[in-house]
Amino acid sequence: MVEYVGAREARTKFADLLGNVHYGGQVVIVERSGKPMVAVIPVEMYQQVIAEREARFQVLDRIRSRVPDLPAEEVAQDVAEAIEAVRATYAQGRP
Repeated sequence: MVEYVGAREARTKFADLLGNVHYGGQVVIVERSGKPMVAVIPVEMYQQVIAEREARFQVLDRIRSRVPDLPAEEVAQDVAEAIEAVRATYAQGRP
């Protein structure tokens, strides 16, 4: 469950907030003037997010290592040609 608290309340009840997050597994969003500023999450959740992020970057690194190193101009030209081909298809009334 996510709890929203104002920054002033978070400051005055910080020990309780930490206890709710650590022991209760609660997620707390701290707001200032109604705008979400930070999320306080259990450390286990943080570690999971970081591990998942790292795994995704490893996948990207593997993909990048297999992609040939092309000059930016060549990539830009390929993209421009692909855009033009799609536009031509739409101009003919075929999506």
